[in-house]
Amino acid sequence: MRTNESARKWTLHPAQWAFVESDARFSLYIGGVGAGKTFAGAAKSIVRVIEHPGALGLIGAPTYPMLRDAAQRTFFELLPRPLIAAYHKSEERLDLCNGSEVLFRSLDQPDRVRGLNLAWFWLDEAPLAGYYAWQVLKARLRQTGQPTAAWATGTPHGRDGYARDFEIKPRPGHALFRASTYDNARNLPPGFIAELGYTGAFAQQEILGLFVAFEGLVYSFDASPQGHLRSPGEGTQWTQVIGGVDWGYANPAVGLVFGIDDDGRAWQLAEWYQRRAALETVILPALLDLTRRYGVSAWYCGPDEPEHIAALAAALARERLPARALKADNSVRAGIQTVTRLLAPRGDGTRGLYVAPECVNTIAEYGAYHYASAPSNGTRDASEQPLKQNDHALDATRYALHTALGQARSVETYLEEMGRRASRGAGLRGGADGHVNGS
Repeated sequence: MRTNESARKWTLHPAQWAFVESDARFSLYIGGVGAGKTFAGAAKSIVRVIEHPGALGLIGAPTYPMLRDAAQRTFFELLPRPLIAAYHKSEERLDLCNGSEVLFRSLDQPDRVRGLNLAWFWLDEAPLAGYYAWQVLKARLRQTGQPTAAWATGTPHGRDGYARDFEIKPRPGHALFRASTYDNARNLPPGFIAELGYTGAFAQQEILGLFVAFEGLVYSFDASPQGHLRSPGEGTQWTQVIGGVDWGYANPAVGLVFGIDDDGRAWQLAEWYQRRAALETVILPALLDLTRRYGVSAWYCGPDEPEHIAALAAALARERLPARALKADNSVRAGIQTVTRLLAPRGDGTRGLYVAPECVNTIAEYGAYHYASAPSNGTRDASEQPLKQNDHALDATRYALHTALGQARSVETYLEEMGRRASRGAGLRGGADGHVNGS
């Protein structure tokens, strides 16, 4: 690929340059967190639209917020303004002065892009979007009169189809480019890598950008529509809607929403997942928004930050939302058993826990949350704890489901239990309105 004048103004490290200038029909830039993957993908997209007038391209990401906040934002920041003819926000379509067009699409439902005739596409955070999304998009490369190509960027998530096609058994015309977090350290906050605290196989994946096969997975999770990926039917009624919260800053803060149906099944309806999120300005507004949209009645929160729980309780009261912020039951082994029981097939062939396909970070964690080693002789020491890595959404899952369903408890039952503990001096404070909030 010929480097144009706009590209010469970018500051790219060697792996990014090699990726941007590659002539391979299919290329994958894989790397650690903060390795400049999205920047490289946007740069390659801009070179493509400039050098191939009249081409229809697509920029995609696993969810619309990820598309809007990362890939699309970076693309517009790098794109020279004189190239823009019109941006149609309602259609998420960009017209360029040379006749090229760019569509912006969420890939949480990949089959929705069927029918397009594309010259190129870029899939950001491709491993999170899933290999199926890549396959669907590849079949759309058929615009008449245009050379076709596609590229993907992202951090690995296990040894999936991307690992097979680009590294384990490379397919013809497939080129792999890799960078670690260290390669882009100059553009990251001081101490960023040390703050992550990643070790072992997880560090190899998240920092070095290696495809890692995790042994000793905590949960048996089938990430397919025939397994645990499913959205509830329209009009499904819930006996309760609950949420789980895992507090974080250097690590992601997470808020998950679950609907419990009248057969006791839990359906994960939504996730909010963000690193370096401030409590007052980012986390609390996100949780309030989820409360309003889904009618959450109780948030079961990680007990390690009692002041955060109090802040959430105060924010819910201030907004007059009929939801409670409660300290979750943090029994790790018992909580894992509860989630494992829900994931298991039922007698009627259904599961006790389903996850909506757009909850991509939760799905990725199910494929990476693991013990230090595989069990010996098929059994595991009951005292062994999973590694404290890649567990933020799954901690929030455990907080919500074990606290509410571990003993077939409802929100009301849990509140009664907390009230009895408070009366015995268990250290819980009763709010002025009679609600019991974890301290």
